[in-house]
Amino acid sequence: MCISWGGGVDKNPESNLKSLWKRAVTPLRSRLGADDYATWIEPMRPIADADGIIEVVVPNRLFASWVEDNFLDELASSWVETAGRQTRFRFTWGDDQVQGELFRGASAAAAGAASDEAAAGPAAAASGQTRTKTRSGGLISRYDFTSYVVGQSNQFARAAAIAVAGQPGTLYNPFFLFGGVGLGKTHLVNAIGNAIVDENESARVLFISADTFTNQLIDAISRNKSQEFKNRMRRIEVLILDDVQFLAGRERTQQEFFHIFNALYESGRQIILTSDKFPHEIHGLEERLCNRFGWGLVADIQPPDGETRVAILERKARDEGINVPMPVLSFVASRFESNIRDLEGALTRLSAWASLNRCEITLELAERLLGDSARGAAKGLTLEEVDTRVTSHFGLKPGELQARRRTRKVAEARQVAMYIMRHHAGASFPAIGEFLGGRDHSTVVHGCQAVQKRCAEEPRFRSMVEALLRILGCG
Repeated sequence: MCISWGGGVDKNPESNLKSLWKRAVTPLRSRLGADDYATWIEPMRPIADADGIIEVVVPNRLFASWVEDNFLDELASSWVETAGRQTRFRFTWGDDQVQGELFRGASAAAAGAASDEAAAGPAAAASGQTRTKTRSGGLISRYDFTSYVVGQSNQFARAAAIAVAGQPGTLYNPFFLFGGVGLGKTHLVNAIGNAIVDENESARVLFISADTFTNQLIDAISRNKSQEFKNRMRRIEVLILDDVQFLAGRERTQQEFFHIFNALYESGRQIILTSDKFPHEIHGLEERLCNRFGWGLVADIQPPDGETRVAILERKARDEGINVPMPVLSFVASRFESNIRDLEGALTRLSAWASLNRCEITLELAERLLGDSARGAAKGLTLEEVDTRVTSHFGLKPGELQARRRTRKVAEARQVAMYIMRHHAGASFPAIGEFLGGRDHSTVVHGCQAVQKRCAEEPRFRSMVEALLRILGCG
C-alpha cells in the first residue's frame, strides 16, 4: 500500500509512479535538447518502484546501455530533485518489445533479462561510473582477446599484449601502450589482465586509472596512511595504470609512483601503462619516469582503416544479434574514422531508433540520423586539434584543459573545447570527458549547454567561438 501525494491511500500506485516519473524527466528536455529527449528519454516506461529500485522498460539492451553510459547521471539527479530521494534504476526488455525483431539471435531468456542495476546516487554521478561488470582487481571482465578486432592499425600491439599475458614480468616490462581516445587501449590492457587471471586465479592484478591512483594516494596522505598505501601497491603482481598522462604536473604523485615503479620492476612484477601520447611527449611528466616507461616495449595503436572499422561494426552487430545490411556498415564506417567508441555509438543509435520506430535499419535511415552528427568526423577534426587551438587561443599551457585547475579562464576555455568537440568533432560526451582529464560526462553536458546559452546571449562571446570554428575549418 502506497500513500499518495494527495495524502490519501493511493489506489493506483502504477499511475502515481508514472506521474512522478513524468515530472522527473520533463526538465531533461531543456537539459539534453529536444532530439536526445525524444530519442532516449520519452521511450522509457517505468513499471515498478520497490526496495529503492525503479524498474524501467526500454526497447532493447543496446538502448539500455546507451542511456546508462550517456544520460544516467541527469536522470538520477532529476529524480532526486523531484522525488526527494535517491534510487537505482533497473532496465528491462522483453519479448513484447520490438527489439525482438532486431535481436533475432538472442534467446528468450536473454531478451527478457534485466540489465545490471544502475547506481544513481550522487556518488555514482560524481565518479562517472558506468555499470560495466568488473572482476577482482578492477578488471573489466568483458574485455578479452577474442572480442578484440584486429587490423593493421593494432596488429603489433595485440601481438605484444598476448606475449605479455603469456609471460608477465619477463617479456616487455614495462609495456607502454599509447594511442588516441577511443582506439581500444583500455580493452587491450584489460585483456592482458583477464588472461593472466584466467591462467592463475590467485594472481594479484590491479587495473586502475591514473586519476584514481592519485585520489587514493591523496586520501592515504590525508589520513596518515601513505606507507600503508605504498606497501599495498608493492604487493601487486601485475599493475595496469590507465591514462598515465594524467600524472602530468602532479609532482608528489609522480614521486610516489616512481618509487612504486622501481619496487615492482626490481621484483620482476609486470607493469602495463596506457597513454594518449608517446612517453616523451607527455608535458609535465618527470624525465626519470619518461625514461623508465621506455625500458620495455612501447607500442602504439593507430586509427583503424576502413576495412577494420567495418569489421568492428560487423562484430558488434553480430554479438548483439542485430541485422544490419553491409551498405549501412560501410556508411557508418566511412563517417567515423578516428574513434571506435563513437563508431560503436553510432550503431547503437541506429538500432535503438529502428526499434522505437518499428522499422528496418536501412542506408536511408543511417544517412538521415548520422549525417549531421558525423560531419566533424568526416572532416577529420580531432580532439587533439581542438585542444591545441583552444589552448593557444586562451593563452594557456599545453595540458591545462586536462588539469584540475578551475580558474575562470581555464574553466571557460575547457567549456568552449567541450562544445566544439561535441558539436563539430562528433565526439560523445564520455569520450570528451575522458580526453579532458577523466571528467564525468554530465560535466561535459553542462559545459556544452553553458556555451550554447552564452552564444545566444553574448554577441562578443559568440563571435569568439565562431572565429575559433573558422580557424578549425568548421565555421
